[in-house]
Amino acid sequence: MRSFLRTAHKYLSLAFGLLWLLQAATGVLLVFRGELDDTLLPGPNHPLEPATFGAAVTRMAAERAPATLIFILASEGSRNRFDLLFEDPDGRTRTVRVDGEGRLVADRPRDHDYPAPGLFQTALDLHESLLSGQRGMWFVGVSGLLLLSNLVAGLIIAWPARGQAWRRVLLPGTAGSLPASLFKWHRALGLMLAAFGIVIAVTGVLQEYPVDDWMGVQRPEPPPRTSSLPAAVPFGDALTTALSRHPGAPIAIVEMPGTDHPWYRIRVREDGESRRVFGWTSVLVDAQDGSVLLDRKASELATNAKIYNSFYSIHTGEFFGLGGRIVVLAAGLWLATMCVLGFMLWWTRRKARATVRSPQIRMATTK
Repeated sequence: MRSFLRTAHKYLSLAFGLLWLLQAATGVLLVFRGELDDTLLPGPNHPLEPATFGAAVTRMAAERAPATLIFILASEGSRNRFDLLFEDPDGRTRTVRVDGEGRLVADRPRDHDYPAPGLFQTALDLHESLLSGQRGMWFVGVSGLLLLSNLVAGLIIAWPARGQAWRRVLLPGTAGSLPASLFKWHRALGLMLAAFGIVIAVTGVLQEYPVDDWMGVQRPEPPPRTSSLPAAVPFGDALTTALSRHPGAPIAIVEMPGTDHPWYRIRVREDGESRRVFGWTSVLVDAQDGSVLLDRKASELATNAKIYNSFYSIHTGEFFGLGGRIVVLAAGLWLATMCVLGFMLWWTRRKARATVRSPQIRMATTK
């Protein structure tokens, strides 16, 4: 059994190691991407003024027609900045970052013309879909499943035999040949952090597939209805109404009204939610008369929705606060190190075998 696992472990690593290394590198870059991105973006950073912000957003939406404002997302680095997502008629989107008074911070593509969207957005799209949309997400999901199986196989292979001292395995030292040292450290590091890698791999795979549909997770919705009328309630008024329901709660995501959902869906983050920025507390405000159609706290969601919502925050470490994010950062560095050590181990063994065979071949040809 172990012989088969060793062979599978080796060839899976050789086939997908470069992709896993890319996933690890982009994952490390993304752990604190919100803070880094906002720090590197100079410009205004005024606190949210709902009326001023709403008026600026409405004006900007009118100026950018025929592009349509579809979402407003909280910046992940500053509580005072927000991303306005505009969709062009051809389906491409742009991100316009503004501060809490609607003052322009940055205007850049979101899903095209790479690397124009910026280092962190490009890294995110590489990490999630290899810049290839839905097909890329499915492929990344498959590679994640293979990574998961490889981590489990590696853990089984590396597990000390009965009677073997764990201290000696986990503190191997540097004695011996280069291939022997590489093997011992590859094994030791694998045993140290494989469990964290498995958790991150599992929750990462769950981001690539429609797991919410499979789990029967449904967003809070009022009775279905449609409307072709333009929104009569200004965005600023709807935002003020929603925030009055949850004083002090920061904006997470705003979904603008559409034909099939003639209301503003305004999500905020309340204390106690597992997500660091994108909370799940939702207020739906009618775009025609300004009435509140639904007000649902994250704590009131169904159990399956709470479980599903935790997958992303566990994957990024947000579920456990700053310490969890640091652990995820360390796990990403660990995976990258394991990929490099594994390749070096294979290469040095290959060279050693070739060195042994060369004299034998020369002797055979001279006889």
